[in-house]
Amino acid sequence: MNTKEVLDRYLGKNTRITEKETGNGYKEVCDLDTGECYTLRMKDGLIERVDNTMKQNKKIQVETMTGVKQLLNG
Repeated sequence: MNTKEVLDRYLGKNTRITEKETGNGYKEVCDLDTGECYTLRMKDGLIERVDNTMKQNKKIQVETMTGVKQLLNG
């Protein structure tokens, strides 16, 4: 069973995600609707979310008077 099927079944909706293998059984999974990314590990059909403190660069969205801007937090 792949990650998308497990998430669809758990959330009860059709998810739009991208997956990237990062090695040692870990995957970076990004939700295309919200823009949030998480590092996951799947074992026996269960998904475990891994702490993302090892990632240095994260994109954050801020709302300004002129609109929404995306910043890279390094």
